Amino acid sequence: MTRPLKTFAVSAALAAALLVAAPARPAPTRDALAFHPARPAPAAGAPETAAPEQRLRAIVALVDQARARAAAPGLSDEEREALADQAWAHADEALEDPYLRELAQRDPDFLQIQALLLMDDGEDDAALAVLQRLAVIAPDDAETHRLLALGLIGLGRAQGAVDEYRRALALDASAEVRAHLAYALAISGRLEEGLAESERAIAQDPSSYLGHFMRGWILGEAGRRDEERREYLEAVQRERDDADLWGMLARSWERAGESARAREAWREVVRIDPSDEEAAGKLGGKP
Repeated sequence: MTRPLKTFAVSAALAAALLVAAPARPAPTRDALAFHPARPAPAAGAPETAAPEQRLRAIVALVDQARARAAAPGLSDEEREALADQAWAHADEALEDPYLRELAQRDPDFLQIQALLLMDDGEDDAALAVLQRLAVIAPDDAETHRLLALGLIGLGRAQGAVDEYRRALALDASAEVRAHLAYALAISGRLEEGLAESERAIAQDPSSYLGHFMRGWILGEAGRRDEERREYLEAVQRERDDADLWGMLARSWERAGESARAREAWREVVRIDPSDEEAAGKLGGKP
């Protein structure tokens, strides 16, 4: 499957980001605010003649762009690695420059992307240190608490994630945040509460696939497999280009002994992400 992102800004991958732990990319242990060593220079960094604030905004945009490209389906591991290196190289431009570094440590947008880069690398402790700084700077931003919840999930601290999603929900009462809260409740062992929260997310925004996706996953955890599959079917009617979602549906069909329907779902995975090795193996070929 595609390397799941630990971000909820990218809607097509956000459920998978919660459901599947991202494999850690080898990286040396370092102070959370230190620059990432041994990274190549960015291909097109911010102009050095620009004002520092403009340079920092440009760096944040370049990191976001590289991470978005790395999340796209169909890339090889080497291509994803190169884009991850590029994202870190842009971030290093800020972290290696003394004045930019000082600005970056006070800038919510930069701290968000730095935490996301660390989480992409599987360095959740370092990411949490950055996010704790962010919580001091931007305590009234829902994104602060959403990212804190993500970091806590990565560290296996589900109840802390529930608390942070509740704080995010108080600041942004969206169906998306509610669906994430449902997942955190479920992995903390409170399946019925998670199920109820996912149903509230569906009622709040019937057009969104995420509430159905999360409700399906929770039903599966509760052993209610037929209902799980029905929710996945509802989800794919609303979001047809999420390879991870189709993969979940394919596995559900396999558990039900519906091999033909499972193959149809695996074909959808390959349509979206031709490089997906699991789907190609299920279909008897190579991506």
